[in-house]
Amino acid sequence: GINAEYMGSRMDIVRLTAKIAQVGMVTKELEELWKAASDPLLQTIHLEKEHFIQPPPNPKYYRLYGHYLCPFVERALLALAFKRVPYQFVAIDLPSRPKWYFDLPSKGKIPLLEFPNQAKYMAESTDICLFLDETFNTGIQLLPKDNEELKAKIKGFTNQASKLGSSFYSFQTDAGESDDKVKALREILEELNEMIKQNKNHPFFFDRPHPTFADILVLPHFRRILLCEHTKARKGWAKLKPYELAGLMWWYSNMMMLEEVLKVTTSKENFVELEKWQAETKQHSLPISLNKPPI
Repeated sequence: GINAEYMGSRMDIVRLTAKIAQVGMVTKELEELWKAASDPLLQTIHLEKEHFIQPPPNPKYYRLYGHYLCPFVERALLALAFKRVPYQFVAIDLPSRPKWYFDLPSKGKIPLLEFPNQAKYMAESTDICLFLDETFNTGIQLLPKDNEELKAKIKGFTNQASKLGSSFYSFQTDAGESDDKVKALREILEELNEMIKQNKNHPFFFDRPHPTFADILVLPHFRRILLCEHTKARKGWAKLKPYELAGLMWWYSNMMMLEEVLKVTTSKENFVELEKWQAETKQHSLPISLNKPPI
């Protein structure tokens, strides 16, 4: 119900206000959720200055340092949302990261998960996703607990997801001009498409009734592939023809209907603006001005 919808990711006051208007009254449950949404320990921190001091420890919640346009950060955000773990987001300005951030275990990279009271840090997106699934019993299971064989297959899916990510960046680097890079990416997409087409009952990878670790690994990069239609890589996108892959498109449409996904995936306009900013500044980075959450 409402708890599942609003407690899974950042506390979104806009969505909660809309829900109150829809219900027509402030129930006890909605009142408790409003208090949680107003908790200053859950409000986003923006690190905009190079000399910005490190925030004091959050005594209650996990923190995620990142940028909404980064696909690896999006993986961590999706895991937090699906596991319904409240967290504080720290918006990073990659061109001017504070010096103290480079002293943390991620060595300046994103994402970075900070434990309450800064007791510990975790840097890799895959490690963050698996940690959240193992630690929290809330939300959905990203890895099945009752099927070791399937669990191993889903964890092993990391290799295919890595190939997708590296092929996409290779494709994106030259705006899809290279036919060889288009072909390499297309082959990986076709493999994933065949996996979905083999499903008998459900639209998610490995024929699961809900998304798992595998779906979280693929979605950020596949979404960016589709968004190439609106960027300088549109010619390569036209040759790639991802929209012809019926299995993947069926999977994607089902993923994008989920509230947890809509909460953490930033807008198409942000990607278009990013390309303009990178062209103007000659920087291949992610600025704070485009570190925007979904609306």
